[in-house]
Amino acid sequence: MSALVQLRLLAHARARVVGSSLIVALTLRDPGDWRSVRTGATAAKVGAWFSFLRPRAVRRTELAGLTSFHYRFENVAGAGRGHDLAFDLDGRAFAQKLLDMPVQVPAERAEKLTSRLLDPI
Repeated sequence: MSALVQLRLLAHARARVVGSSLIVALTLRDPGDWRSVRTGATAAKVGAWFSFLRPRAVRRTELAGLTSFHYRFENVAGAGRGHDLAFDLDGRAFAQKLLDMPVQVPAERAEKLTSRLLDPI
């Protein structure tokens, strides 16, 4: 049994612009989530999630020792007025966009992650 959760429950992200490319680094909070994120956030799935940027290619690099994935979106600097990186020169909003993406995790893991959201402070 599995359930969908947003990546923001599993990881944090940073983004930057290099030339006409956007790079987003996704680092897991718990190494135990590696398998779920590895299968749920493939280059093809992340590319589809960011299809509005019309990247020429999306490449994923896995950094297992750091429990991190780096996504490189090539040739996205002029993706159109509403999505042009010129409006977000550092690309930070795109890290947040990736964290909105849903991925499948085991049901018991999803329950543990979402129960923390309901705990009183």
